[in-house]
Amino acid sequence: MLKLCMVGCGYLSVDQHGPSVVRYIKQHGGFEFSACCDINEEVARDFKDKFGVPRFYTDLIEMLDVEKPNAVSLICPVEKTADLSCMIMERGYPILLEKPPGLNEGETRRMIDVAEKNNVPNQVAFNRRYIPAVRKLMEILDSLDVKDEIMDIHYRMIRVNRRDRDFATTAIHGIDLVRFIAGSGYKTADFRYNELPQYGERVANIHINGEMINGTLIHMDFLPMSGAVTERLEVNTHKGLFRLELPSWAYGEDKLGRITLIQDRETVLSVTCEELAGSGDEYMINGMYYENESFLNDIREGKKPTGDIASGLQSVEIADCINARKVKYEGI
Repeated sequence: MLKLCMVGCGYLSVDQHGPSVVRYIKQHGGFEFSACCDINEEVARDFKDKFGVPRFYTDLIEMLDVEKPNAVSLICPVEKTADLSCMIMERGYPILLEKPPGLNEGETRRMIDVAEKNNVPNQVAFNRRYIPAVRKLMEILDSLDVKDEIMDIHYRMIRVNRRDRDFATTAIHGIDLVRFIAGSGYKTADFRYNELPQYGERVANIHINGEMINGTLIHMDFLPMSGAVTERLEVNTHKGLFRLELPSWAYGEDKLGRITLIQDRETVLSVTCEELAGSGDEYMINGMYYENESFLNDIREGKKPTGDIASGLQSVEIADCINARKVKYEGI
C-alpha cells in the first residue's frame, strides 16, 4: 500500500484536496491517506478527524521521517511554496503542489533545479487544465484535428472586491490555461494597465494581447473589481467556435461550468461540467479531483507527471511581468 501525506490543512485542503484524495482512494485503492501536517495543531487535528487520517503532525520533517510517504500533497500559502517544496523534494519525495510554482521566476527555477537534481516526480496543481469543460475541449480539438490550427483565444477573468497587491498569483490561472489550450508557448505579449488606486495599492485592470509561438493570437482581460465572479473564454477554429464558462465555485450562473460548440451557426454541443463529471461536487467540476487523480495514477504507475513545475515556468514569467508592470514580453 502506497502512502500519501498532506501538508497544509486549511480551507483548500478541507474543501477540495482532502475530498479528492478520499474519493480517489475509494475508487482506485492502492493508496493510504496516512498523515497530515499543519503548524496549527488544532487545524491538523480537525483535518485528521474529518477525513479519517490515522496521524497528524505539526512538524513537516518529523512527518516525512516517520511516514516516509510515496507522495506528498503541498497546499500552503503561496509565499511558502518554494521553500517547503524544495525541502520535500530534497528528501526525494514525489510532490503535488498548489500553484503558482514559485512567486517569481527565480523561485520557480530553484524548484526546477531541486526537482531535477533529486530526480523527483512533481506536478503543479493548475486545476484549470483539468476542469471537465477544458478536458472536453481538448478532446474535441483532437478529434477535429484542429489542435494546431487555433486562430485565436479570448479569455476574461472577472472578480468582485479583489484588492490584492499582487493579483498575478490569481491571474496566472488564466495565463497558464491559455498556454495550455493553445498547446504552445508565448512568443510575444503586450500589457496595458488601468490602475485603480481608489480601491487600494496596485489594484488594476490588466489587459494582455499577444501571439503564441504557433501563431495563435490571444487576448486576456483580468478585472478584479467588477460585479461578478466569472471566467469565460472563446476558442476560434476554422471548424467551429468554442465557448467555455469555467465553474465559478459557488457563485452565480456559471457555478456549474459549461462548454458550447457552434458550427455553421448551429449549436451542436452544450453541456455542463456537472454533466461531464457525473457529479455536482465542487472539487469534481472545478478539476481538483482530476488533477489529484492524474498525479496519483502517475505515481502508482511509475510515470513522470506531465504537468510538472517546468511546465509552468513561462506562466510564472508572464505573471512576473504583471507584478513588475512591464508593457512588453518577448519569449525565447
